[in-house]
Amino acid sequence: MITGSKNSKRAIDFVMLLWQKHQGAISRSLLANEADPAARQDLKQDIFLALYQAAERIQTAELPRAYLFRIVHNVTVDHIARAQQQKWHPLDDEVQYQLLDDCPSLQLDEQQQSQQLMQAVRRLSAANRQVILLAMEELTAPEIADILQISHGAVRVRLNRAKTELMELM
Repeated sequence: MITGSKNSKRAIDFVMLLWQKHQGAISRSLLANEADPAARQDLKQDIFLALYQAAERIQTAELPRAYLFRIVHNVTVDHIARAQQQKWHPLDDEVQYQLLDDCPSLQLDEQQQSQQLMQAVRRLSAANRQVILLAMEELTAPEIADILQISHGAVRVRLNRAKTELMELM
């Protein structure tokens, strides 16, 4: 737990800056994994709490951005596992439109392509979906490997499989 020391304050400030910098990517990940807005907000709060609790470790991590996304990934995986034990709902059309509303400057054909891509991404296996979502956020293969705690080679294999599967689905 974080105490009131100067180092703790700096760590929290550092995590807040990371949060602000990557909030868009975190939100897109949440939209891709949770259809219910209330559950999505709960998940976002759970992620923020986990980041707050790990602030000092994140600040001293070799790859802080990767550490942040590992926490996002782990909290999301736990959320999905809990939801599957109860009942998990795939994203509906309204959420798809919310994803597209974040990019008002896109032309209509780009919106349709984005919608098709998100529909295809949702149909990927969980492992392939997570790798491709992280790659879409421009994380490097080593960062993805660190986040998912798999080898760099496994990331490349999953990315290739996900891309092949996406091409077939589209």
